[in-house]
This record gives sequence, C-alpha cells and structure tokens, in this order.
Amino acid sequence: MNTYQLSPRVCLRPGDRIRVSSGPYCRLGGQRIPVAARGLFVLVEVVHERSRVYLLGYGAGGYSLLHVAGRRRSRVPGLVCRPYRVRRVGAQKNPRGQRETA
Repeated sequence: MNTYQLSPRVCLRPGDRIRVSSGPYCRLGGQRIPVAARGLFVLVEVVHERSRVYLLGYGAGGYSLLHVAGRRRSRVPGLVCRPYRVRRVGAQKNPRGQRETA
C-alpha cells in the first residue's frame, strides 16, 4: 500500500507535491529550536512501520523521511518528536493562469 489518506477527501500518492510544516523541535531554555525539514517536497514513497507512517520526500535539501502519524519517543533530552503537518499542493499554474499539462 503506497498511499496515505491525508483527509477524507485527499489521498497522497507518489509523485504528488506536498508542503511540509511543523515537525520535531528541541526545547532549550524555554525556546523552541526547529530541527525539521520544511517547505515543498515531491512524495517518493509512503512507509508504514507498525503504527507509524513516514513519507519519503525529495525537496531542496535532498531526501527526507517525514514522520506524519503514530507516536514516537526521543532518547535525547529536550527533543520533542512532533509529527509533521502535510498539505497537498495543487498543480502549478503557468503565468497565464492555466493549469500545466504534463
């Protein structure tokens, strides 16, 4: 099964463009320091491991494995393993406002 049900109406498949936000952060002295990959990605693969779900995406910084569902625990003090928030990005429009066909 290489799909991920994002919402009742949206199902992600390899090749879809996604925008990633949120994600894990480190808590130091009352400050939150993000340690997460963010921005636009192209979905390469959906990985189901027990109760956790990861999305393998390719973005500006290369490949990233993004934890999106299930619980994780960190052995590193101060690191909060918060799941990524993922949104599907629609088809890119050309300058005239018409959808690209590829």
